[in-house]
Amino acid sequence: MTATEIANGSPVGRKFFWLAAGIALVTGLYTGGWFLAADHIEKRLPAYLEEKRASGFGGECADMEVRGFPFRIGLFCEKVRLDDTRYGASASFGALRTAAQVYQPGRAVMELDGPAEIRFSPGVSISADWTLMHASLKATLSGVDRTSVAYDNLTGTVRSPLTEHALGFGANHGELHLRQNGEDLDAAMSVDKLDLRPEDGPSAAPPSDLAADLTITGKAEWLREGALFPHMLRGSKGELRQVTVDMGAGMSARLSGPFSINDQGLVSGEFSLTLTNISAWRETLVKTSPEETDLINNVANMLTALAGGKDEATVKLNVRDGTAFLAFVPVGVLPPL
Repeated sequence: MTATEIANGSPVGRKFFWLAAGIALVTGLYTGGWFLAADHIEKRLPAYLEEKRASGFGGECADMEVRGFPFRIGLFCEKVRLDDTRYGASASFGALRTAAQVYQPGRAVMELDGPAEIRFSPGVSISADWTLMHASLKATLSGVDRTSVAYDNLTGTVRSPLTEHALGFGANHGELHLRQNGEDLDAAMSVDKLDLRPEDGPSAAPPSDLAADLTITGKAEWLREGALFPHMLRGSKGELRQVTVDMGAGMSARLSGPFSINDQGLVSGEFSLTLTNISAWRETLVKTSPEETDLINNVANMLTALAGGKDEATVKLNVRDGTAFLAFVPVGVLPPL
């Protein structure tokens, strides 16, 4: 195609001209729309956070910038801070990076850097850091449909006025998955090599692998609305499909069954509990809680008797208003949630 053909108005030349003009028009509209959307985000987010501050919730996205042109759009912040005066909570994090494909705006991925400082009234604080934390979510017009969070090499410390010493924690890898299931909320989580220890002391037990899979009845709205608040589990019920703890050396535990949580946060339920390597559990628990040696020995002896002398047992564990019973013997008290 030559300039002469176009200038002489040949049919091929006119088609080429209109094709080029159409491409230029679409490109211009798309570019203008992308930067208009980016400008709207940069202006609207601070205004939204300021509006929410009046109701007790505030936040800050430091050095905010929208990037990703031409095919992505994402929010970037050098630091993130959240405050909720309604519940006496605050949190600060490192840099935040988000991205969504322009042609799939309902799907987004995020990365969040540490360190993190989280505080709850009265006097509870959590310090944490990690090498990688990323998340994804799928949203519809009615809200978030499902989301996942994963992290690597998590370390941190929990301080509370209820305990004399701070508790340190660490994990090689962890994941959390939430999804709507009709009106119910499905949740699954796993933690690899969870290590709990005094802040300035050695671990009392070997690192453990944990996994949980459960459904909370009628609480899909928590995910749709992004509602998180203290004591949110109170007044709920559901099905614990499985919780497993594997401490290595053949020492594991598995728990499953229906549960409910009353308005005071006390758990009730009828669970099936399977313990393997009961003797190792006895030794580990006596080491971590020497003040409960007599109770631990009594429970271990009961489990061994119920298993016919074997080192593995499956029993019914009844929990009534936070107190766990093995047969008619109380074996522990669960703290309110």
